[in-house]
Amino acid sequence: MSSPEELRRQEHFLVAAAAARKGRWRRRGRRAWGLLRSRPGQLITVGVVSALIGSLLTAWQTDSLPWSDEKQAVCWGALSKKDAEALFDHDLFIRFDPDLSVRAEEIRPTRGSAVVQGACRLLALDDGRPVARVDFRLHHLDGQYDAQSAGWLTDFLSPLAVPFGKGFVGMASESRTWLALPRGCGSGGGVNGPAVVDASWGRSPMSSDEDPRWRDQVARATVRLANGAMRALGCDGTFPLPGDLPAVPPRKDTEPRRLCGIDGLTLALPKKEYFLNSTLLTHSPGTARVCGVGISDSGVRLRLVTIESPRLAQVLSDLTDRNEAPDYEERGRSSVGRDLALYQTMCQTGLVVFLVQDDGTGRDDLPRKLLPRYAAAEAERLGCGPVKVELPR
Repeated sequence: MSSPEELRRQEHFLVAAAAARKGRWRRRGRRAWGLLRSRPGQLITVGVVSALIGSLLTAWQTDSLPWSDEKQAVCWGALSKKDAEALFDHDLFIRFDPDLSVRAEEIRPTRGSAVVQGACRLLALDDGRPVARVDFRLHHLDGQYDAQSAGWLTDFLSPLAVPFGKGFVGMASESRTWLALPRGCGSGGGVNGPAVVDASWGRSPMSSDEDPRWRDQVARATVRLANGAMRALGCDGTFPLPGDLPAVPPRKDTEPRRLCGIDGLTLALPKKEYFLNSTLLTHSPGTARVCGVGISDSGVRLRLVTIESPRLAQVLSDLTDRNEAPDYEERGRSSVGRDLALYQTMCQTGLVVFLVQDDGTGRDDLPRKLLPRYAAAEAERLGCGPVKVELPR
């Protein structure tokens, strides 16, 4: 049973979250579509979220390490001392030194009237000075009121991310990892999107120094925290721990007449546009197929994404409905802007969204030109039936 002090902290957290949701997020809801299309907007989004988590963890810290008991667990009772220390026993951070300590700062999972919330930050300390950290969050993706969901979709649906495996809706990369809780776990209050547990640790999204051992450790920790969140929320079931995840597919030269593996999808590449001559394609069945063109350490210039998870697709659909005037067709509906075009339709598995996002190619109306063929080919791959996209003028 929670102590009176912990209950008071949780009540304060819920009040603060509700205030932010009703005020700040709603006022910014109209900007969500712009955030999805703007890399500076995404970076601001990540910074705001990080600052918010940092302030909340400072205000509502409930547990800390090092452990007095070897069997004590933190991060919602999901991580043992050994598991937590293993996350920092790596060259990407530090080779764990017995003189170093690990501390956990956490907000236990709570369920409000509409959303679930929780967080855990693991800090590696050298003589009391933080030298590395990993942030875990439990939160809802909400396309109706939460503008942060737009930036989240762009950052966490990365061409560097690989699938957890069958039965998981989630992806793992070298810098960000996420896993959706089962349908119905934490749902309520009219929120259509899933509750997710994600992890981030501040590295460049397009870094080329990916190490699968580190990524797989964080992925397993994310699954442990997802199971801890489900226990705390009273949800049935647990996720099995994944084994070794697949390797990130190698970057390939862009095929101008078979862009992202789609026959007939053409992108002319004059020699001066050498920066587009690199493609990375990843696929997490049941979650998303993500293709990045023009890959560099600073990001990706062009993204072609198929969101196969109906709950994730619904988040983007809600963002579109709230901030754009979609064009309705017999089979689906579309929305188009200068830097982004999307089409959504129903398949056997539920709602699917196809999108093309231009993040700095310098070309006019590129998403509009590419989306019809891309959506038609991907719909055929998924067995959705013939799709003919008519974009609004």
